[in-house]
Amino acid sequence: MTLADLKWNSIGYALAVLWSHTMPIDPPDSDPPPKWAQVLVNAANARNRARGSQEVFSMTDLAAAWKACGGYCAVSGLPFGLQICGDGQAKRPFAPSLDRVDRHQPYIRDNVRLVVSIANFAMNAWGDKPLLLLASAVHRKHGDRSPPGKRAPSDSDLDNVATIDAELVETNFGTLTFPPRPDMHPPILDLLRHGLRSSRELENALAARFGITTEMRASTLRSGCPAWRNHVAWALVDLSRHTRGTAEIERIESIPAPDGGSMGIYRLTGSLIAR
Repeated sequence: MTLADLKWNSIGYALAVLWSHTMPIDPPDSDPPPKWAQVLVNAANARNRARGSQEVFSMTDLAAAWKACGGYCAVSGLPFGLQICGDGQAKRPFAPSLDRVDRHQPYIRDNVRLVVSIANFAMNAWGDKPLLLLASAVHRKHGDRSPPGKRAPSDSDLDNVATIDAELVETNFGTLTFPPRPDMHPPILDLLRHGLRSSRELENALAARFGITTEMRASTLRSGCPAWRNHVAWALVDLSRHTRGTAEIERIESIPAPDGGSMGIYRLTGSLIAR
């Protein structure tokens, strides 16, 4: 083999490796918009409605977020990709994901940025600073790492699972994504404005609002507790009267539940009822 052959073989190999690492995704202002963009816009609007917000997030808003980050993760600078890792519900760590700057506000143009999904999950749990601290420590210990070697699927292969702000929950069905608890607070208060509600009624109504499937509701934590029921219970705790709660609701009694065990009966606190 001549030096020229080696040179061209090396170039060809490098190009093949580069292609295997990345499959660029189309921007949201493509005609027609790519599936990943449609899924994100639909998910953002569904979450806004579930929170009781009338704000509409458009494809133009998503295109503005894409332009603002230059088509790369706004936090890490990584290119977006649809590589699959693992077999849980959230299995595309580098897929574009909508992150709200203020998670208490709806999905609107001035409150979102595009980040890779793996960063969004971490920031949703702990915020930016712990993620940046971890990233710095990982780089010091391991140095640079190449992107995954397996070629990513195309946009047409994408499923309908959108990555927006969510909490990862480990269950017997694998890792599931539930809405962040702050997103559940407005609909809980809205439901209680119409009168007393049991925890089971709130659990069912919230599942319908946030698109929690029957399979997701059947999942359990390691303790055996239903994962969605536990998630709703903590959202109720957030709104109750205690050291870290907001004291916007109160549990007035506990009664037997139709499916066994007990369930709380909730109402708004006096100050909210009077509004």
